[in-house]
Amino acid sequence: MREFRIGIAGLGTVAQGVLGIIAKNGSEIAHRSGVELVVGRIASRSAKPEVDLLGAEFSTNLDDLLQDESLDVLLELIGGEDVAHDFIRKALDLGRPVVTANKAVVAAHGDQLFGANQPVSLRFEAAVAGAIPVIQAIRESLVANRFEHVVGIINGTCNYILTAMRDEGRSFEDALSTAQELGYAEADPTFDVGGIDAAHKLTILLALAFDASFDFSSVHVEGITGITAEDISYADELGYRIKHVGIARRTDKGLEARAHPALIPEDQLLANVNGVLNAVLVKTDAAGNTLFSGPGAGSWATGSAVLADVVATCQEPDAGVRQNSRSDVQRPAILPVEETTCAHYLRIPTRDEPGVFASVAETLSNHGISIEAAIQKQPATTQDIVSIVIVTQPVLESEAAAAVREVEQLDQVVGQVARIRIETL
Repeated sequence: MREFRIGIAGLGTVAQGVLGIIAKNGSEIAHRSGVELVVGRIASRSAKPEVDLLGAEFSTNLDDLLQDESLDVLLELIGGEDVAHDFIRKALDLGRPVVTANKAVVAAHGDQLFGANQPVSLRFEAAVAGAIPVIQAIRESLVANRFEHVVGIINGTCNYILTAMRDEGRSFEDALSTAQELGYAEADPTFDVGGIDAAHKLTILLALAFDASFDFSSVHVEGITGITAEDISYADELGYRIKHVGIARRTDKGLEARAHPALIPEDQLLANVNGVLNAVLVKTDAAGNTLFSGPGAGSWATGSAVLADVVATCQEPDAGVRQNSRSDVQRPAILPVEETTCAHYLRIPTRDEPGVFASVAETLSNHGISIEAAIQKQPATTQDIVSIVIVTQPVLESEAAAAVREVEQLDQVVGQVARIRIETL
């Protein structure tokens, strides 16, 4: 049995989960791995007397962790980007193994952090999908495969809100408020509901599965703030569920990389992952479709992934991510979203006048867009506005956007057209 000393930067939700798991399951971890985990030092901006530090020394100076040579691995659980990136970079430069749950740092700085001369490992299983071991699966279990697509529900806040809107008939604002009360959403939920958090995670999956650069700017990002209860209802009527998904897909033209709401057919597994759960669907040439699902956030779920990386670091201290640092690799091109192709859901607010549908259909036809299905209901007796809902055949994104702009200029159309992509996977 080898003693393995841990230094933890940060004392927030994830760090407390790590401490709680070690306190509860430390003997089980030792029995399975042959490693006795000891928390040697913790550094955080402020002390939290109510948290059991398991005998670790505490300070408010991150440099204390870097200077303590008795520590075998450093855990970066600070959050944010700049301070965390600086800490990780310093630790790696000193030859110290690092485990992080920080998707923003990896997505923005991965190419630099995984340099060709990297002497030690940087592991980050907890940065994507919480407790789900999808990074390990991509890097190790599916290493013999050529990846076709990686599509995931990778933000629990968005999934909770969209589930509540469908199952409980809530508005977006009401569902978001409840998510904040339950701790599923931050006081400022922009990163979650704006799609940024999911795009950070997708950047990592894209780099690992397709040998792309860690380039957050290459991912097309949209959030869920424009999704209405009406859209949820119409999607249900058409046989779909609206989910916020991250999509990395290989095509003949290049790689698609986008994070946005999408209609998913209700009979597909991904459409039935609800609440705060995450799920990642991976399609490869040899293994086919594999689905990974589980809690994507939370102190213990994320802490579980962190500690898996800690044990792996102890067993293989020099086995960090290296494949993306090779200078001789030809990086695949990331397609601009305008060059991607998929079907679309359109909700068009119009006046209740004769010939409206014909005008809309003609405009779409002028852009080479065929209609797969349509819904046009009579307005309530007190209303003179009705929504026309159309599902298109697959069409080039640039043509869909141009057609929608033209439809919005029709005299009978009285507002912005809601456009949501459809993914059949």
